[in-house]
Amino acid sequence: MNIISLSGKSEARRAIRRARALISPLERHSAESAVVAMAMQLGLLRRGLKIAAYIPAGSEFSPWQLMLSALVRDVEVYVPKVPRRGRKLSFVRLDSKNRWKLGPQNILEPLDGEICSPRDLDIVFLPLLGFDASLARLGQGGGYYDCTFEFRRMRRSWKKPRLIGLAFDMQYFEQLPVDIWDLRLDYILTGNKVWKRPIF
Repeated sequence: MNIISLSGKSEARRAIRRARALISPLERHSAESAVVAMAMQLGLLRRGLKIAAYIPAGSEFSPWQLMLSALVRDVEVYVPKVPRRGRKLSFVRLDSKNRWKLGPQNILEPLDGEICSPRDLDIVFLPLLGFDASLARLGQGGGYYDCTFEFRRMRRSWKKPRLIGLAFDMQYFEQLPVDIWDLRLDYILTGNKVWKRPIF
C-alpha cells in the first residue's frame, strides 16, 4: 500500500490517477464485490433507505455492483446530476425509465426522474482520488460534493446523510493536503478494510 505525504493537491491527483489506472480488472472486480458484502454487513443496503452513488468515470472505483445489489433489495438509488450553474448537485432516482445524456463533465447522467434533496438522503457513496487516516477526501477538484454537503460541516454530529467513500487500497495516503472546505467522510470502504472516521 502506498503511504506517502504529498505537498500539493495537483501532485497528489496526478500520482493517484497514474497508480489507479494500473489496477487490473480482476483486482477491481474483487474489491467491488467485497465492498458490496461490507455494505450489507454494515446495514447500508437495508430496504427503504435512500442512497446515492455515482456513475464511474475513467479508472474510478465502480459502484455498479453496489447499486444493483441495492435495487434488488428495494433500496431507492439516486445518482448525481451536475447543475448548469453553481456547484450543488441534484440527485435523480435510478429506474428503468431514465433517459440519459452526457453531462457537463462528460459523465452520463439522467435527463429526468424523481429528485431527492441531499438532506433527505440516508447514505451517499462518493468517488474520490485519495483519502487519509482522518478520512479527509481528495476529490477531482470540481468542488461539487464539498459544496453540496457543506451543511455537514456546520455540526460535529450529523445523522444523515452518512458520507461513505469508495476506493482502492492504494488510494490511501498518510496525510493529504486538504483545505477547510474539503469533506471528511464517515466511512471509507476499500474491499479489504472498513475505515471509520476517528472521534476526537
